[in-house]
Amino acid sequence: MSPRAGGEADKFGNRYEGAWTVRHLLYCLLGLGESITVEDAGDLAEGVEFTYRRPGAVEVHQLKRQRGAASNWSVKSLQSLGIWQDARRHVVAGREFHFVSMLPSVILQRLCDRARRSGDLVGFTDNWLTR
Repeated sequence: MSPRAGGEADKFGNRYEGAWTVRHLLYCLLGLGESITVEDAGDLAEGVEFTYRRPGAVEVHQLKRQRGAASNWSVKSLQSLGIWQDARRHVVAGREFHFVSMLPSVILQRLCDRARRSGDLVGFTDNWLTR
């Protein structure tokens, strides 16, 4: 892939974002979602591609197909892109924040698995979060 701005990588990234957006548009047409707003306004637009509303929840989605030649997302790489800051802003506002990528984040996958296996927040923070 070419590293040129607007080159092949950019076009594949746009296709990836478009496919994910169309997926959620189809959810709306199937009656699973209430609405989708691409490039929303105000604080809903900050750090996300679109807002998806479904019964009982407002989701915001940030998509990154990949990052150069990297094979996964590190905590530091997500920090450098402002993903953590964006996620915090939306979660504090009561929205679900979805970071979607073709690349995994191995550390986050492990952390999520540990959270699912924990009985409660105290157990998670005491037994898993500090390790």
